[in-house]
Amino acid sequence: MKKVMLPVCMVFLGMFVMSAHAEARSAEESIIKDYTFTWHVARTMIGGTTIEVQKTPEALVVIFGRTSIPLCALTISPVQANAVGELLKKTEEYYQLQKKTDDPSSSDTLTSHNCVVNFSSKQGRDFRVRVKQNEVFGPVVLMEREEAIEAGKYLRKAEQMASFADKRIRP
Repeated sequence: MKKVMLPVCMVFLGMFVMSAHAEARSAEESIIKDYTFTWHVARTMIGGTTIEVQKTPEALVVIFGRTSIPLCALTISPVQANAVGELLKKTEEYYQLQKKTDDPSSSDTLTSHNCVVNFSSKQGRDFRVRVKQNEVFGPVVLMEREEAIEAGKYLRKAEQMASFADKRIRP
């Protein structure tokens, strides 16, 4: 009986070693090639504008706007997002200027990195901020004054957040 048990144990041990080696080899050969990582960075309390950093095998982008509504969210590079944040930093300044004007309707437009930010109002009332890319047709993000100020704070940090996500997400 002991003579039979020894060969049987050797066979089972050999099978175990071979299967463990095969699993280790297949784990080394496994590479994640298709993925989408989305970091939900912020959601403004006023209008619901969201800011997300998204990494895929093809690109690292910032998605800004209301993603639940068609054509109300921009997909831009982190550099563009930072530039938009810098333009949105001037929201209060343009609000105060338009509030003091005698014109029945005011509009001021700023451009940076292929993105356009437009501030408009009717003598300071119904103040709106529109953000879009320099294209004839495409998505437009519409915000109120407080929402634009809040979103601008996060967008100015977009390059740092994207860099952090890029370093941490290594498939």
